[in-house]
Amino acid sequence: MELRNHYEEMRGTRVLVLGGLGFIGHNLVKTLVNEYDCAVICLDNGKNASVESIAPVRNKVRFVQADVRALDTWKELMHEVDYVFHLACIQVAHSHVEPMEDLDVNARCVLEMLEYIRRNDLRNIRRFVYTSSCSVYGYSSKLPVAETDPVNPLSHYAATKYLGETYTLMYNMLYDVPTASIRYSNVYGYGQSTKNPYCGVLGKFIDQAIKGDELTVIGDGEQTRDYTFIDDAIDATILSAVHPKALGAVFNVATCRELTVNGIVHILKGHFSNLKTQRVPERHIDNIRRRVIDIEKIRHTLGWNPKVTVEEGIELTIKSLQEAKSLQPS
Repeated sequence: MELRNHYEEMRGTRVLVLGGLGFIGHNLVKTLVNEYDCAVICLDNGKNASVESIAPVRNKVRFVQADVRALDTWKELMHEVDYVFHLACIQVAHSHVEPMEDLDVNARCVLEMLEYIRRNDLRNIRRFVYTSSCSVYGYSSKLPVAETDPVNPLSHYAATKYLGETYTLMYNMLYDVPTASIRYSNVYGYGQSTKNPYCGVLGKFIDQAIKGDELTVIGDGEQTRDYTFIDDAIDATILSAVHPKALGAVFNVATCRELTVNGIVHILKGHFSNLKTQRVPERHIDNIRRRVIDIEKIRHTLGWNPKVTVEEGIELTIKSLQEAKSLQPS
């Protein structure tokens, strides 16, 4: 009952979602509209996603096509909303190619937003939520890795994500700007565009399996990650905005379950009997051998727990992609 009351704080509110056409962004937008009757403003430059991703709720959403770096655009919007979710980012592979753009989007504009809220005393904003990444941990000798463990960014993306969340938490500590930050771990699920070059391994694998293509396994396939289903990620994101104990804090959003790439292939073979794989060389970005994330902080502080196992999540994602494929014109 207590958790439900916290979630109800979101109902009927005005929300700005930056990066609202992306994988997590458009799922958040639809959830806010469908489950919480929110008046949502979705801002996105449309570079890596289409407005079609919010088609089911398009008539209930105010869509603003703009880059998050368009200061005059979001400054006006800040006065109109109760909550701000900052999901706009430069993805890990692209950040390596365009590090200055990565810094601008993942950190500098976050600082500008927080400073604008502070300078203008925007008391209408109940919470500014910054979405970070568990990639900030880099290599870790201690597993599972917790929020109190050292960070060790190994990419431009991880470095700027950590900088962005640091600004977010610092502005709460120094200036009482109501903020919270969450670190996602390998989010996957329905609504993830497999055409996007930055689609995660699970989305790519399922798409390849449905098409009958070979799965491209990087290296020996024994590297591990902690995979989080999209519904659980959205649930934690909203909770971080409304729970009073999330104020000024950072939380891991994961499952604390370690799974190898070969383990994913094994699960998929239960759905696709003729599945084949091919090996490709390891990449040099985010090339971490093992990653499993501690979630005791969010569990004990906010009462959040992941509800969807990876086996269930993979099955739901397969059904979603198969349905989407069947609706496409032949």
